[in-house]
Amino acid sequence: MINLTDREKQILRSVIQEFIDTAAPVGSSQIAQKIKIDLKAASVRRIMASLEEKGLLMQPHTSAGRIPTSMGYRVYVNELLKKSRLTERQEKIMEEAIREYDGDVQLFMGKVATVLAKISKQIGIIVTPKFYEAVLERIHLLPVASNRVMVILTVKDQQVRTILVEVNHKVDREDLHHLARKINRRFHGKTLQEIKNSFSHVMADMQSEKTGLVRFFAKTADRIFDFSRYENFWLHGTNNIIHQPEFTDVQRFSGLIEVLEDKEYLFHFMEKRERPPGIKITIGSENEIAEMKECSVITSTYRVGDILGVVGVIGPMRMRYHKVIPVVEFMASAITRKLGVA
Repeated sequence: MINLTDREKQILRSVIQEFIDTAAPVGSSQIAQKIKIDLKAASVRRIMASLEEKGLLMQPHTSAGRIPTSMGYRVYVNELLKKSRLTERQEKIMEEAIREYDGDVQLFMGKVATVLAKISKQIGIIVTPKFYEAVLERIHLLPVASNRVMVILTVKDQQVRTILVEVNHKVDREDLHHLARKINRRFHGKTLQEIKNSFSHVMADMQSEKTGLVRFFAKTADRIFDFSRYENFWLHGTNNIIHQPEFTDVQRFSGLIEVLEDKEYLFHFMEKRERPPGIKITIGSENEIAEMKECSVITSTYRVGDILGVVGVIGPMRMRYHKVIPVVEFMASAITRKLGVA
């Protein structure tokens, strides 16, 4: 905890707000003209020097003004920030996107990421809940060709996933219907993770049934019931940061894009933000990924039944936190209201 005087807080807030607006180092004369207290530029300069000694500001060049550090932004977000109210237009855009949900999770989540990017003018990102923690309501097995089976999984809260499975022999619709009934009786109310881990054991007495599907499913359960990877991950708006001054350096920009395109890596980064539930803001050096040390990540959790997902925004540290945080909070809350609270 860094102890600051009221004037230091006022100067720090003013410097950060000015830097967010201009993306240029801030001089003492700029601040002296803006603040409402009677301080000359020399006094402001001394206070800014004190803030620099405390690690909250830095001077990129000897003759330049000062810019915020990661720690400076942290103090700003934790102690000095006054969140803005969402505009009616912002609420309307987000509510319309949520209202359009018709059961197609893929389309819905893509829309959410797009809307977040549009409103925040940053990168919108969403990770769906760990589907393998979802509870099975019903499984359907449908023949779609002589040797192909459509596996349809319906889980609590009416989410649906489909998987196309190829088998090495002809399958009969009635045999599939009979097998689906038995699977439903034995696994209804279990999570997909539990089904994946116990399928062979629970269905052991049916390993020799005539279609061979139980044997096939037992061998492929890891694939059929595995939803732990990054297919439930959406990101939109990388074009919003192309022209940001922080990323005019080609090497820095290409490093960030490389991370954003590594979906598995980024998925695990986002997945860690589920606990504890709620809003989470990591700024600059607080981000564990080296290529994101110039970024801030603002996320919040949402609920689908008993499980959590993550939604948020990625952008430069110099983002308008007072506007972006309410957007992320509203979107998370709206998704929870639409998809259901346990």
